[in-house]
Amino acid sequence: MRYDEWIEVLNELEEMARSSESSVTAHSLLHRVEVLAVREDVPPELEGRLEMLLMELTEAARDACTNTKCPHYGKRCKMR
Repeated sequence: MRYDEWIEVLNELEEMARSSESSVTAHSLLHRVEVLAVREDVPPELEGRLEMLLMELTEAARDACTNTKCPHYGKRCKMR
C-alpha cells in the first residue's frame, strides 16, 4: 500500500472509531486494525497512530456486554 493510501485508511478508521458509540462496532474495527498492524509495509511514521488506535479500540471493545439476552448487549452494560 502506498503512503497516501495508508493515510486515507487510517483517517477513515480513526473517524469511524470516534463516531462509533457501540462496542460491537469497536470490536469489528479492532479486528480490521489488528490485521493492518501486522503488515510489513506499515510506514514507520504511522506506527504510532496505529498503536494508539489499537489501544483506544481495545478499551472501547472491552466495555461491551456480551450477554445476548441482556438488554444492554453490545453496549456498556448497566447490570454488572
